[in-house]
Parts: sequence; C-alpha cells; structure tokens
Amino acid sequence: MTMNCSFSLFLRLRSTRILMSFHFIAGLQAQTVLVNDTVSGFIGTDVVLHCSFTNPLPNVKITQVTWQKATNGSKQNVAIYNPAMGVSILSPYKERVTFRNPSFKDGTIQLSRLELEDEGVYICEFATFPTGNRESQLNLTVLAKPTNRMEGTKRPLIAKSGRTEKILVATCTSSNGKPPSTVTWDTKLKGEAEFQEIRNSNGTITVISRYRLVPSREAHRQQLMCVVNYQLDRFTDSMTLNVQYEPEVTIEGFDGNWFLNRKDVKLICKSDANPPAHTYEWKLPNGTLPGSVEIQNNTIYFKGPVSYSVAGTYICEASNAIGTRSGLVEVNVTGRKTLGVL
Repeated sequence: MTMNCSFSLFLRLRSTRILMSFHFIAGLQAQTVLVNDTVSGFIGTDVVLHCSFTNPLPNVKITQVTWQKATNGSKQNVAIYNPAMGVSILSPYKERVTFRNPSFKDGTIQLSRLELEDEGVYICEFATFPTGNRESQLNLTVLAKPTNRMEGTKRPLIAKSGRTEKILVATCTSSNGKPPSTVTWDTKLKGEAEFQEIRNSNGTITVISRYRLVPSREAHRQQLMCVVNYQLDRFTDSMTLNVQYEPEVTIEGFDGNWFLNRKDVKLICKSDANPPAHTYEWKLPNGTLPGSVEIQNNTIYFKGPVSYSVAGTYICEASNAIGTRSGLVEVNVTGRKTLGVL
C-alpha cells in the first residue's frame, strides 16, 4: 500500500514538472519582437521605427536592445539601449536617432532628417537572459519629391508647305524623383511624345519627355500642357504655340453686282498670317490697273462711276517674313443693276 502511494506521488510530481516545462517553452515561443513591416518617408522628414517585446516572462531578463542595419550581408549597429549603461547612438546616426521611450518592452526609435542612404533593412534585437536573443526586421524606404519644369523650344516654329519633319516643341522634365514620376501631355495637337528615364547615381530617377510635331497654321495658338503625376501630387504647366506661317489671302468687296455707273466700290485684301503681312501688292495678270483706282495698303478704291474698264482678274499679293501668297477675284461689270442683290 505504501509503495503504491509513493509511486503515485512520483507520477504526479513528474507530470507537474512536465506541465511546467511545457508552459515555460510555450512562453518562450510566445515571446516576439514586433516591428512595422514597412516604413517610408521623404528626404528631410522624420520617421518612427516601432519595436516592442511581447509577453516577457518574469524569470527572463532583458539585457539590451539593439538596432542594426543590414549592409552588404553584414550588420551595422545603429543604436543601443542598455538598462545599466544607458543609450549609445553610433555614427553616422548621431544627432539623428533617438529612443522614444526605452524600456524592457519598448525599443522604438525616431530617425530624423532622412537621407537617401538611410534606405534599407533595419533589425530590432532584444537580448534576453537566459533565453537568448529575439529579433525582427523592417524595410525603410526613402522617397524623394521630384523637381518639375516645362520648357518651350527656343527655335522658331515655322510652317512650310510640304514639310514633314517633326521638330521639338517642348520638353517636360521631372528631376530626381524616387520612385519615378509619370509624365504625360494634354493637348489637341497632332504631335508625338518621346520618353527617357535617367537613373542617377544617388538612386533617384529623372524622367524627360519631349514633344515633337510638324509646324502648321492649324497648330498656331493651340495649347500644349505637360502633366506630371507623383504619388498624390500633380504638377501641370502649359504653353501656347506660336507658329509662324506665310499669308493665307482672301479678297472681299466684289458682291457679283458691279453695274455701270455704280459708285463707291472697293476691293479689300485680307490675309491670315503670322507675323502679319507687311506689304500688299495689287495687279492684273494681263495689263495694268485702271487709272481710276487708288491703292491704300491692302485696299483698292475705284474712283468715280463703274465702267466696263474696271472688269478683270484682280490679284493681291501679301508678304510677311515667311513668304508671299496671293489671292484673286474675277470682277464682272453688268449693264444694269441686278434686283434683290443690293
């Protein structure tokens, strides 16, 4: 009877030790270092790297909290908190890293005035006794806002008949961004855009887009807008095209009812040109202008009553710095007034 009681006691004690050991191991497994998965910030701003130690056991002692950066397969110490020796910040992070509220459970730090070189993998490690070290890592991404600008070409845009070559009209540049910007064009013009990405040595990217078209009279005074999208930011800039072209000539004033003895008639030469036409020249293809006409710049006045002698094909030539174009009108003189026209 006594032997059976002793054996039962032994089994209970052994079961208790096994259960205590199980709880101890389970407690160790529940001990975790919690960090942000990813953190991002712009150059020059501050970021907080959170790190905490969960479920510390009463018989486990925290001896040190260490932040490290993984660099080329090795680990570089960034900041150390030792309950006995205090805080130590290592170069090149001195004056830029601080522990927020260092304790046995909290190893959160703040990294100020972000630099591109700060990007990478950071490791938060809690050294414990007697259970060893626990660590977790996070990724820090450093962003860079680009500098954007749009520039129009300094080369004059000149429309020439028969021209097919596309020339550069404007350049839109988004410099030193990370990640790169998206550059597009908003316009009704029938041109084409080309894009170029330049990866800078510091890790930023410059995006350049050039817009080209064949200069034409229709493109004059049309708007060309550059649109840069970066993260949630949007940049726009625009220009109005100044296309130079030779005169497009029309003649007004002949209404089809120039009859004998009609008075106060004239022909007006009008031109659509850029720059504006500076000279106008009137002529007949076969012969000279009637003596009864008076020319004032772009207008030819017929003095006195209309006679058959003013009939003919009148040509007006308009000239500007780009070229000379002409228009014509056939003037007929009838014997009498046509009813319903005037």
